[in-house]
Amino acid sequence: MKRALHSLKNLDGTVGYLLLFVILIVVFLQIMSRVLPGNTISWTLEVSEMLLGALIWLNISVGIISGAHVSFDLIVRRLPHKAQKFVVLLNNAIFIAYLVLLAAFTVQVLDYYLVLGAKSTILQISMFWVRMPILIGCVVTIIRLCIKEYRIFTDKETKYFATYGSEGGV
Repeated sequence: MKRALHSLKNLDGTVGYLLLFVILIVVFLQIMSRVLPGNTISWTLEVSEMLLGALIWLNISVGIISGAHVSFDLIVRRLPHKAQKFVVLLNNAIFIAYLVLLAAFTVQVLDYYLVLGAKSTILQISMFWVRMPILIGCVVTIIRLCIKEYRIFTDKETKYFATYGSEGGV
């Protein structure tokens, strides 16, 4: 059971590695099609752009888990522990509110894509599926942030920032 929970916990990171590998293959195909005589493979650029967007949105939560996401922590690190805790909780709450708003707007945009039947230029993939990783990334990150907020609030997590040179740090 613990092993299954650990696998679920790291699912977004695993999907990220898989997406990165697929992007590598697709870009390699694009390079080879330009180097070798003949026509270039036109769909590779579109696929690599779509996958890169998905990679970014699906792996924002990985930065949340490790504490390595971008933050202005130079001043906050110098505050007393209780003040640090308050600032981190406030920061996470603001981030959650932003992601909820972004997810709501993304749902509206996805609805428009379905109504209009918008498709990508070359592969004719529905833009609904191209932009869906934004919503998935928002939801997964909100879940991770809520878990982190709970852990910080209940003092189960006392390390608020990644440290340089440590595992998962920046």
